[in-house]
Order: sequence, then structure tokens, then C-alpha cells
Amino acid sequence: MFGAKNKKDTKVRTILLIVIAVLLAGIVVTEILFYRSVDKYKYHFYGEMTKDLKDSELYSDMRSGKSFCFLGDSITLGGATGLIPWYYHIEQDIKGEVSNFSDNGWSSKTLKNKADEIPVADVYVVAIGINDVVFVKEEKGALTPEEYIENLQAMTDSIRNRAPEAKFYFVAPWPFLDQPEDIEELRDGFAAELDKWCDEKGMEFIDPEEPIEAAFDKDTPRPYMVDYLHPNAKEGIGLYSYAVLKEAE
Repeated sequence: MFGAKNKKDTKVRTILLIVIAVLLAGIVVTEILFYRSVDKYKYHFYGEMTKDLKDSELYSDMRSGKSFCFLGDSITLGGATGLIPWYYHIEQDIKGEVSNFSDNGWSSKTLKNKADEIPVADVYVVAIGINDVVFVKEEKGALTPEEYIENLQAMTDSIRNRAPEAKFYFVAPWPFLDQPEDIEELRDGFAAELDKWCDEKGMEFIDPEEPIEAAFDKDTPRPYMVDYLHPNAKEGIGLYSYAVLKEAE
């Protein structure tokens, strides 16, 4: 009798443990789905993901299963947005593996010097240059558009030694707020030189300035920006993702 009672108690305890484990697993899954849904509504894409935004070579590459590597500075890292990068909304539609090689304060000179450390990928999206431009007097990066291109050429040469078939999309230096006219002109000079170089080398050039400035003119920059350099997580990264897709060909 005593042995039978022990077996019965053990069986009951086992059933209770299984029920508790199932309940806990359900809670964990529910929380994951909840927080994912919260994230979806916390970070807003600018407008809708229309057919026009999907009608580009960039979007085709995103859906192809090719691996992507995003190179850049704090805006690519998400240094001011809790590690939410500018391409957060773009990444949702990339079928292949995604890597990120970026950090706060990086410039074209940094990417040139660290080129051997850049992960191998099929497609590179390079958004670098805002620190070169805004902090030109501190000599953090390239001092001229020509030096900017020299740095990017050295970086791409290094990457192609390891990934000869790699494809490159270069994003012009991001727009910024409240800077002197000579800094604005330098940014335009960097963008123009990058456009020319990409055309000569058969690489893709994207300048997101126009859609970003249009949103600023419509709503003021405040809903989108953390400060004069960085987009915020709630609305800004959605605008930056939209602007890149809109200007991609």
C-alpha cells in the first residue's frame, strides 16, 4: 500500500511539473510575441512600403537571399537609438544573413584603416561621411571630397581582395541640422564626388537628402531627430529607411 501511494504521489507531482512547465513556456512565448508586436508599433516606418519603394535593384537584392553587410558610423550602429540602426525597417525584408560593421564616430578614414576586419558579404551598404564633414576641422576623417573617395577606394579594394564579386551601395553623407554654410557645401561636395565615383566604377549611389529634407520641411525635424546628427528610434529611423529605398534605383 505504501509503495502504491508513493507511486501515485510521484505521478501527480510529475503531472503538476509538466503542467507548470507548459504554462511557463506559454508565458515566455506570449511575452516574446507581445514585445515583438510592441516593437513593430514602437518604431514607425515613414508612410507605407509601396510597390514603388520595392521597384529597385536594392530591394531585389534584399529579397534574393544574398548576405548583406552594413558599414557606417553611429547612425548605422544605432549609437543614439539603443542599437536600433537606420536600416531597421529595411532589414525586415532582407532574406539573407545581415552583419553590421560600424561604431560611434567612425569616418571614411576609419573604414579604410579597418578594411581587413570587415566581414565578407555579397552586398555592402556603406553609409559613411557625416563625421568627415561635420568634424572636418577636428580632422576626424577626410578633409576633402577627393580624400574621401581615396579612403573609400582603398576600402573597396581591400574587400574585393576577399570578395571579388561583392556589390556595393554607397549612401551619401546623411543630412544634418544647424551647421554653417561651408559645412553644408562640403557635404554637397562629398555627395557629388561620391556620385561621380560610383558612376565611374559601376557601383550604386543613393542620396537620401531630398526625402529627409522634405519630411523636415513638412513636420519640422523635431519628430525625427535625437539631436543635430542622429535620427531617433520612433520616427527617424523609419524616415531614413524610407529615404534610402525611395532614392534607390
